[in-house]
Amino acid sequence: MQSKSLLCHFFLGLLLLSSPLCRAHNLHSKKTLEKITETNTISLGYQDDAFPFSYVENKQPAGYSIEICNKVVEAIKTKLKLKDLKVRWIKSSTASQFVLIKNHATDIMCIPAFYSEARHQKAEFSIPYFFSSTRFITRKNNHTDTIEDLAGHSILVKSGTIYVEQLHNINRTNDLNLNIELDNNNRAAFEEVQSGELPALVSSSAILKGMLALSPEPDSLEISDETLSPPIPAGLLLPLDDNEFKSFLDETLLSLITSKDFTALYQRWFLSPIPPKAINLNIPMSADLKALTTTTAKYVY
Repeated sequence: MQSKSLLCHFFLGLLLLSSPLCRAHNLHSKKTLEKITETNTISLGYQDDAFPFSYVENKQPAGYSIEICNKVVEAIKTKLKLKDLKVRWIKSSTASQFVLIKNHATDIMCIPAFYSEARHQKAEFSIPYFFSSTRFITRKNNHTDTIEDLAGHSILVKSGTIYVEQLHNINRTNDLNLNIELDNNNRAAFEEVQSGELPALVSSSAILKGMLALSPEPDSLEISDETLSPPIPAGLLLPLDDNEFKSFLDETLLSLITSKDFTALYQRWFLSPIPPKAINLNIPMSADLKALTTTTAKYVY
């Protein structure tokens, strides 16, 4: 009887090991490049509301961050000697991006992940491919020039972004009594400001410019001259504790950023008309990003 019981336990163990849950756990315990090789698939996160970085065009992810991720995919195919690497696109948001990376649902988040020390505790960041200050957008008839002019009012900010932390610090330091309202979608938040429901929305200068360019009434709104932060680096979001993948991504991005192709890539998204609406954001390359294009030294946060 005892040998029969041990035999049953043995077969039960084999059954558990072959279950989907166990296989998923085994994949998650592997390093990223090893997992990609084994599954012949890479999972990439995207947003649909972060023009011109990550949005949807013709039912496909598009944007500056998406194009950079596509180039990373080509580099991974070459490194791993894969003829046909399948790409699984997973819709994300700033609120869910860290959960998706932590749970290995995505291998890379192809959205502008702006750096902070607190965020770096949750996920790894690649070297930057963009720098942007924080500003706010408001209706012109509000006559709002500075953050102090918004004291005592409600301000919109997208949940899960670095701007939530920034606003709380500004609010506390300057005793502004701001009521910080959270929204899950940039477009919905922008519409609340455009309609006059709320006075201001805080975000990256570049994303605010993108939202303004897409607006049917751009002349009724303005982006603040006042910056709420110095230029902040934005990188691709990666899993923690995978130094091999981090090093490979950084080397790939540095090779791209220091190449002649990068200038053309940047001009295509920020200094040229973006199809199909021919929107030209006219955002010159920042001094910080220019410095990266001429160096071979590794960027350190």
